[in-house]
Amino acid sequence: MEKKEFNSKQEKKEEKIEICYFCNRKFDMNKDDSSHYKYGKYPVCAYCSEFYGFYSD
Repeated sequence: MEKKEFNSKQEKKEEKIEICYFCNRKFDMNKDDSSHYKYGKYPVCAYCSEFYGFYSD
């Protein structure tokens, strides 16, 4: 049997840098946090997502 070697790049998701619609900070959309796209269009960072969380859709 052959051993398959995995690169660290294959295991990690690539960074997808976005700018938050509310606070204009750069953040990685692919991190496992509460960052998301508001209405499928506007990127929202994890901080703003938690802060404005009571304004749920």
